[in-house]
Amino acid sequence: MYIGAITFVIFALSQLASGQSTHYPWVFPGDFRERLRMSDIVLSGIIIHTSQAGTRTVNDTEVTSNIAHVRVDRIFQGTASIEELQFAWFSPHFEMGKQGAIYSGPPLAAFEPGKRYLIFLKPTDLGLEVAMPLYALEVELATGVPRTAERDLSQFPFQHRYESLAMELEAVALAQPPPAAGSTGMAATTFPAVFDLVGGCAEPFYRHFQSVSSPELRAAAVSWLELIQSRNLKCNTSVRPEKLQ
Repeated sequence: MYIGAITFVIFALSQLASGQSTHYPWVFPGDFRERLRMSDIVLSGIIIHTSQAGTRTVNDTEVTSNIAHVRVDRIFQGTASIEELQFAWFSPHFEMGKQGAIYSGPPLAAFEPGKRYLIFLKPTDLGLEVAMPLYALEVELATGVPRTAERDLSQFPFQHRYESLAMELEAVALAQPPPAAGSTGMAATTFPAVFDLVGGCAEPFYRHFQSVSSPELRAAAVSWLELIQSRNLKCNTSVRPEKLQ
């Protein structure tokens, strides 16, 4: 699961690497709410299967098109039914036989069957597609839907939807194993997104990590608590639970 980290990948399609850097025209959103603003449909579900569908040119960039089938379990934005649907997502395209290329940038999309994701989509003349090509706007979620979760939030106020999304991300963080020594682990990758969504309402979430064994993860949580305090952010909501389990 990656929410906004930089990814370094070497595409080696021959025994030799060209050393040429690969750049793409899209700008990865810095604020998590921007992912919702650029999307017509935001939903969660389990990927049933995915397959390549040939090569396409998107924004003058040649990419590999893939078709994923998802079993939808929640709708956060837009019109979609709780059922199976398909959408296109994109991965880098390189001609076989040519030298490799080096990529350093936002994480690349990678939908895996059997995993549950938060997915950002837009309709096109060719059907549903991810809201941004190549880059991983999607977030891998916990496998099960929260027991008390509403299934269709598309008609709820924005703040209610933000809080429900934040709770999905918090569930991901709380399910992570202790990080390796010297690192914050995957749980900390959710911290910025939760703050973007709910601001001061994230305080109980960060406080949970003040008691973990990892000093790096504790420090990361404290930095977000200090930001909330420095901005004097308060929480006024009836959606969020009083405490984390």
